[in-house]
Amino acid sequence: KGCNVVCAFVNDDLGAQTIEKLAGLGVECIAMRCTGYDRVDLEAAKKHNMVVLRVPAYSPYSVAEHTIALIMALNRNIVKAHGRVMQGNFQLSGLVGF
Repeated sequence: KGCNVVCAFVNDDLGAQTIEKLAGLGVECIAMRCTGYDRVDLEAAKKHNMVVLRVPAYSPYSVAEHTIALIMALNRNIVKAHGRVMQGNFQLSGLVGF
């Protein structure tokens, strides 16, 4: 309550019942954080004068960059190193090399 926009993701259910409740709370816009909106009842949104926004496309560059970042994280044992740091362990043993 008190917000005029909700931000939803691909697995969120935005069927007619949900949209009706959101409209009752004063929501005017649904912003999807994905390219699809197949789980949004567009007719119900239109009925309640709600705007539905989505990501038009993903950047092929950012997808490639993220892939390289994940490969580097695997190569550098980033997840393992992060866990150690969270435990106060700053030793490099087992983190260097492959």
